[in-house]
Amino acid sequence: MRKNRVGRKKNGFSMFILDDDRNMTDALQSYFEASGYDVEQSNDPLEALEQMREKAYDILLLDFIMYPICGDEVVARLREFDTNIYVIMLTGHREVAPPLNTIRELEIQGYFEKSDRFDQLELLVESCIKSIRQMKTVSRYQEGLSNILEAVPKMHRYLPMPVFAKELLAELLRISGAENGFVWLKPENMLPGEDIEEMKKEIFCGEGRWKDDTLDTFLEKYPSTKICFQRRQISTLVEGERHFVLIPLNIGEKLRLGMMGIIENGENTEGHDLYAVFGEQAASALHNLILHHLLQLNNQRLQLTYEHLEKGYMDTIEALRLLVDAKDIYTRGHSDRVAYYAVRLAQALGKSREYVEYVRAAGLLHDIGKIGVSDAILKKEAKLDDKEFSVIKKHPEMGANILARISMFQSIGDVVAAHHERYDGTGYPKGLKGEEIPEEARIVAIADAFDAMMSDRHYRKKLTMEECIRELEEGMGTQFDSNMIPAFLSVLKDFDAMDQELRWTYQRGNII
Repeated sequence: MRKNRVGRKKNGFSMFILDDDRNMTDALQSYFEASGYDVEQSNDPLEALEQMREKAYDILLLDFIMYPICGDEVVARLREFDTNIYVIMLTGHREVAPPLNTIRELEIQGYFEKSDRFDQLELLVESCIKSIRQMKTVSRYQEGLSNILEAVPKMHRYLPMPVFAKELLAELLRISGAENGFVWLKPENMLPGEDIEEMKKEIFCGEGRWKDDTLDTFLEKYPSTKICFQRRQISTLVEGERHFVLIPLNIGEKLRLGMMGIIENGENTEGHDLYAVFGEQAASALHNLILHHLLQLNNQRLQLTYEHLEKGYMDTIEALRLLVDAKDIYTRGHSDRVAYYAVRLAQALGKSREYVEYVRAAGLLHDIGKIGVSDAILKKEAKLDDKEFSVIKKHPEMGANILARISMFQSIGDVVAAHHERYDGTGYPKGLKGEEIPEEARIVAIADAFDAMMSDRHYRKKLTMEECIRELEEGMGTQFDSNMIPAFLSVLKDFDAMDQELRWTYQRGNII
């Protein structure tokens, strides 16, 4: 007999022995319990089936010839609810052994002729144990991979970095079954040499024995952990009686984004393989999270930059508009109202936000060229003569020339240059016709003409709303784009409310 036994230490495998001979079951139970197996027995095939239905066993040793049913029938019924148990058939007579086809069909793993020596049977059992170990390893690996697949979507959510670290640690402990673990992240390694205030350089969180630790206290306890951080493979670090499994979070050959660790009891080779897979997935999720975080920071900075530029843009427009208003007291507020009406018309035409803002700027700057016209002409009380009017007619091109010198307003110059063109081609300065006139200029032209008609000037009083509407309708296809006038007339239905919004433009004080 094999005598390599040390006490009655359990080996972690269970066995069921079924034989109608009580002496045989007692002998086998005593033998295999001494070898470390957890053994139960029965002498009744039907009772044994009920026991095996209620509890799973790794190995079944059973006699072939029994009453009221034989061993092959027991196995056939057993396979209906347990396909994993390893079966070794026993018989006292070779001539009554089960047929080979029966052994194959019932997936019986071994056959043994009874004798008073069990060492050959033990070898057969040990062979089964090796297969069982392999199957359990495969099963654990598959379960581990399934757990990792379940964890992957959770890790790829966009979370604040400290929250991600805690979620990652929770998944590590769930997958490993460990009670003690830590996660140590180093986002700064993504950006060597750069200091980003919004991103923590290092993040540490622990559970179990490390729950209340900080990174400094952890490294003080386990200084060699910092050295292990440089390793690229899973490693085991021994600190006193503690064995740490350390899992690197690496991207490619050089980028180390952190490390995870657990305390695990015993040797677990397939676990290390699973931790390597989990570590790769966690590193990928962390890499994406850092990139997402950096992208968000860049977007926020770009947004702030854009807001500063936009403010500077509007401040410059305001300054230029104030220059025009200061030049001609009779038209103070005019540019604001033209911009307002132009915006309302552009919106009524279904234009985009960017287009509307462009039209607003063009409306505010449409008369910028009047800066180049002398006060004697702008403030003349009497009717202008032909020579003076020819000077006034130059202000659209003067405005375009002024804006051409300012890079941010160059594109508006074409609109400013054309806001006195007429749809029938009789306008100035170039006599553009129809769609030769920029669409934005056609919008500003309507807004400009309407405000001029609704304002008192030194050479005439303002028109009534009815007179304005009549002028707009009569100008369709000649002075104005006939496709835009109906939209503008619909805007004017709300004129009383609009007029209240524009009250401030009529109440300006002195402008320097």
